[in-house]
Amino acid sequence: MNRKIFSFLVVSLFTVTAGCAVQSKPARQEIPKQNLPSEQVKAKVSQPIPVTLPTDATIYMKTGQKREGRVVEIDEKSQKLSIQRGSEKESHPLSQIDKIVFAKSAVVYRNNGGPVIRGDGTQATSNQAKWNGIPMSDFKLKDAVKGQAVVNLGPPVVNRAQLRGIVGVANDRQFVVDEMQFDVQKKTITIVATPY
Repeated sequence: MNRKIFSFLVVSLFTVTAGCAVQSKPARQEIPKQNLPSEQVKAKVSQPIPVTLPTDATIYMKTGQKREGRVVEIDEKSQKLSIQRGSEKESHPLSQIDKIVFAKSAVVYRNNGGPVIRGDGTQATSNQAKWNGIPMSDFKLKDAVKGQAVVNLGPPVVNRAQLRGIVGVANDRQFVVDEMQFDVQKKTITIVATPY
């Protein structure tokens, strides 16, 4: 092969290879963070809100019967509610429960640990709130003896503006649960609560 042709081919091959390398660099593109389905972004959408269950509750069964006691467990996996009366503990399937109504005169423990009796003249500081369709996994009973729990709230249960208002109330007041209902098919809870 002629030396000129060989040199020309080598130079051509080098030029084409270098050009391909330059063109194959991906263009840098900034992706807006709000479009990322990251846990960080999701975490800002929902907020854990402390709530308190009064120590006395009436459980209304779908059969028309009633049970009374302290709610000590809501088990999402087994779909059961446990209540305690004295030393006796009993469990009931959530599918058999119509609703739970907490006594207005029952002892309520604030987050700081101090007990308050709702019927002793303590006034509600705001209107009653009703939160529908809370996933059961977003409700955690932290201390069964004091009835202290946490509910994760965010869309679609409440919108962002409502959540900001709820967080503002929860900063210096205590949400006390008045009623609870369960939708076993959808695995959700409805909570009615009043801030004190």
